Order: sequence, then C-alpha cells, then structure tokens
Amino acid sequence: MMLRLSLPLLLLSHSAYSMLLGWVESPGYPTGYLPYSSLNWSRCAPKGHTLSIRLIHLDLEDSQDCENDAVKVYSDGNLISVLCGKREFEELQSAVNPSLVSSPGGCLSLSFYSDYSNTRRHTGFRGFYSSQDYDECESDPDNRCTQFCHNFIGGYYCSCRHGYHLDKDKHTCTVGCTEDLSGLKKGDISSPSWPASYAENAKCQHTLSVEPHLQLELHFSDVFDVEQSPDGQCIDALRIVTHTGTLGPFCGNTPPPSPFLTHSHHVQIRFTSDGFGTNKGFSLHFVTRDKVCLAEVTPHSTAAPRKSEYHQGQTVTVTCDVGYAVNTQGTLALSSEYETTCLNTGVWSPSYSCEPVNCGFPDIPVDSILQLVDSDNPQTLYEDQIEFQCTSEYYILEGDDTYTCNAKGEWESGDGETKMPKCIEVCGRPKTHPANTGRILGGKDAKLGEIPWHLLIKEPRRGGASLINDRWAVTAAHVVENVEGNLFGPVWWTGRCKTNKTSIHQVL
Repeated sequence: MMLRLSLPLLLLSHSAYSMLLGWVESPGYPTGYLPYSSLNWSRCAPKGHTLSIRLIHLDLEDSQDCENDAVKVYSDGNLISVLCGKREFEELQSAVNPSLVSSPGGCLSLSFYSDYSNTRRHTGFRGFYSSQDYDECESDPDNRCTQFCHNFIGGYYCSCRHGYHLDKDKHTCTVGCTEDLSGLKKGDISSPSWPASYAENAKCQHTLSVEPHLQLELHFSDVFDVEQSPDGQCIDALRIVTHTGTLGPFCGNTPPPSPFLTHSHHVQIRFTSDGFGTNKGFSLHFVTRDKVCLAEVTPHSTAAPRKSEYHQGQTVTVTCDVGYAVNTQGTLALSSEYETTCLNTGVWSPSYSCEPVNCGFPDIPVDSILQLVDSDNPQTLYEDQIEFQCTSEYYILEGDDTYTCNAKGEWESGDGETKMPKCIEVCGRPKTHPANTGRILGGKDAKLGEIPWHLLIKEPRRGGASLINDRWAVTAAHVVENVEGNLFGPVWWTGRCKTNKTSIHQVL
C-alpha cells in the first residue's frame, strides 16, 4: 500500500522537469512469461541527470550463473547486473537497485530472455525507471570549481569569494593582478595580497616599458617566499621576461640578486601560483639607469680591452675563439677579428657571429676507390673527424685513415698531413694461402681466388706471369724472347687489379 501511494508522488515530482519515467516488465507480466521469450529495452538520461531502474518484483527460473532465464542490465554498454531466481522486495531495494544507475547523461539497457523449458510458470519481473538530477557539486569530483559550486537541475555553476573573479574557463577563481606600468621610471611591484599570503591560481603580469636608451633595474626585498617542492622544483614561480629571453623561474626563499640588471627597456614580471599554499610571495622596487653593453659581444669570442660592461661610444676588438670565424651577413669570412662600438641603446654595432670553421666535403673523385666510411652525412665543422677506407679488397690505405677539421678549414691527419690518403695495390697477396706450398710436380688444380694475380700470356708465346701492380707484370724471359721494346697485347688472369684487360709495359 505504501509503494502504490509513493509512485504517484514520484511521477508528479519528476513530471515538473522531465518526462523520462515509466515501467519496464517481462512479456506476459504478471501472468507469467512463455518459453523463448525475450525483451530488449534501452533509455538514456538527459544532460546533468542519471537514469535508474527500481525493480519491485523478480521471479525467474533459477539456474547456475543464470544460464537459463535471466535479466541483464548494462550501463553505457557495460554489464552491471545479471539476475535470475526469486528475490524479495526488501532484498531488491537493499542489494540490487542501488547498482542499477547510469552515469551522468549516460544510458541504461536491459535484456531479458527465457529458454525452452519452465518446470512451472514464473511471473517474471517489473521495474520502474526514472531520471534524477545529478548533483555535480556533491558527487562529481571533476566539477572543477576552485571555490564555490552551485547545483541546479541539469547542471551547475561556479562562483568566487570577494576579491576574486571567475576566469575564462568558468571554473577557476583568480585575482586581477595584470598591470601596465609603461612610462613609469620607478615604482613597486609585489605578489597579490602582499604582505599577506598570496592568492591561489594567480596569473599576474606587470609590464614595464621606458625609453630605448634606458634599462630597468630591479631591487628585491629580503623577504622572498614562493612555494617550492622538497626536490627544488618550482610549484609557484616568478619569471622576468626581456627581449633576450626569460629569466627564472625563481622560487623558494632566496630572492634574485639585487640590483638585478635587466639590460632591457621593456620587461614583464610574471607570477603564477597553484590552488594551494600559504606562502607570502615577493616584493620589488624598480628604477631606471642608462643602458650599457654586455661584456660578451657574441658567443665563442673575447673582446679587448676586457671590461665587465661598456658605455656608449666605447670600441672593442672582437676575436673569435680558435676554430671559429666571423660570419658577415651570412658569409663565413677568413678573418677571425672585427671592431664594434657600443651604442646608447646597449647594443653593439656592427654585431657579427662567430661560427665554427667548415672544412667542407673532402675532394674525392666520384669513381675513386678511396671513400669515406660514413659518406651519407659527414660532419665537416671544426674538430669534426672523418674516416677513409678503400672500397676494394685489392687495395690498402697508404697514410692515416682518420682526418680532423683544423682551425684553418683544412682536413688534417694525426701527423699533420693535409693531403688526402691514397689507396695502393696489394697485388700478389691472396686472401687465403694455398694448401700446397711445395713444388708443382704432382700438384693439384688451384682453387678460385688462391692465386688471384697469376696471368696467362697468349701472345707472342704462351707463358705465366704475376702482377705486381695494376700496370706491371713479372714473367720469364723466354716468353718475350726476341721482342724489342714494350710488349702490348691482351693479357688474361684469374684475378683482377683494375680492369679485365691490361698491357705489359715492361718485361723483367
């Protein structure tokens, strides 16, 4: 009787904001379902709502693992409950129904089936489904409101304490600490709420800008307290941004050095904090002074006369380090020195870079046997090394195989040689030694490659010879007896030196 009275009230309360409610029951309920009965049902909750099923009756054939008759309930396609047998109303309310709930805005689906046999007529099941507003502020850990969360039917919104405003993401409460101080020659900057603890989720940016011939000088107070992790990483951070880059982050209890010369007339002081912590922050006083030029004119160089800083009109001679040369307008000059003057804007003019000498790719003919070990991507700058090799097994390298790019832009071997190495012949030196090293009498046929430099001379008389390089051969005198001058003619051999044919230019 209590259940029947409560259902109209439930229907009435839901109808005010949603029509997603009703009954789901087995075929033939309550008189009983037939063999081979089935039902497939699915509903989805509106945004900001959940969907639930409250079973009020369950009477199905019982079986091991519900393999005969069963009700299966899914949430967003994932199985959350398998039911069979008979359950009392109290058990359904306490042990079953609490789990039959979708995710916010998700879907529930239900499937029922029965097999071919029923020893008795089971009445089936019945349940009431309805959507409910989901309280994101209480139940959703991902609502992301950093201060206050307010729930309403179908959603929620965030708000902030006095002194904070809601950021563009509509969830984060932050403080208005962006300030343009351009034109001021002196002033003070501090973290929000200084000297009290600074605000959480702060994204502060103070912009300073003065005339180009001036630079900004920062003086930090001794009290500096910006949150830092135990391993020294900055959780909250102070950064100083100039035209040359970003200085920092600074955190912990040690302030940046004072006075802090920015060498820039345009500076941004940026401070960020996370959503936790009670640190005090920082405070600084800024003033202006004339710009000076830095002691380092350009990397990989030294300036003379040497000073810690230079003023307007002072001239220095810049000397590139050993192995570096002056790059003037994209061209690497042979000179390693140039003169430059400090301007009132704190820059050097002219300003050239010192870049490593480039020895370039070594001059090797395309069809040469001499090649680099790694020729696809050789490194050719100062102090880079290359390695040579002979690509044919019938040649060996004469000289050092490793060359280094020296400060003059030349490839130099370990003994100071700048000429490229050569590949010389190794004629008459087989890779494997013949098994028979005695006299030929009673000998055996040579294997291929055992005597790679043995020649067969067919004209003017048949005879044997041996190559001693790619142009010279040694043979017996009777083979060329009564032949005047040099002997020219085709010669064939079992190995090769450079070509498949050659001529004997001298007979010994």
